[in-house]
Amino acid sequence: MSFSGRVDRESHLGGLLVDFEGMPPRLGARIRISGGKILGRVDSVIGPVSSALIHVHPLYDGIDARASVGSPVEIAPREARQSRPRRSHAGGNFREGGGRGGRGFRDNKGGGNRGRGPGGQGGRGFRDNKGGGNRGRGPGNSGRKAGNSGRRSYSGKNGRGNKRR
Repeated sequence: MSFSGRVDRESHLGGLLVDFEGMPPRLGARIRISGGKILGRVDSVIGPVSSALIHVHPLYDGIDARASVGSPVEIAPREARQSRPRRSHAGGNFREGGGRGGRGFRDNKGGGNRGRGPGGQGGRGFRDNKGGGNRGRGPGNSGRKAGNSGRRSYSGKNGRGNKRR
């Protein structure tokens, strides 16, 4: 392992400050006396980079902080977690209708109303995935402002609108 340390002193919170060499352990890693009892978990890494300390807090039950000062420590190996058995889709475990309670798959062909009123349309941001670019402007309305005949306004240096000199 790339971590080796020694308990330096007790912290003001009742934890332990551990001087170490190498890479600091991950936060939450369990620290133990070399080959023995687990002291606690890494709470933080403090101090300057050249002489950083790890703070082990809270201590596990039955650990005397003062008695552990000077002890060599190491990272305790992770416990093997009990994994849940994997579910297989073969052999009839897979439900009809896509395995999602009969909902099937999403096809973007409507069928859901999702708060858009009767008919499923209307409201802002409705997309039907059928192309087009009407954007809800309605029939016969090109989307231009009233009174705009397609001319671009000219605003020269003085910003006088459409007048040209």
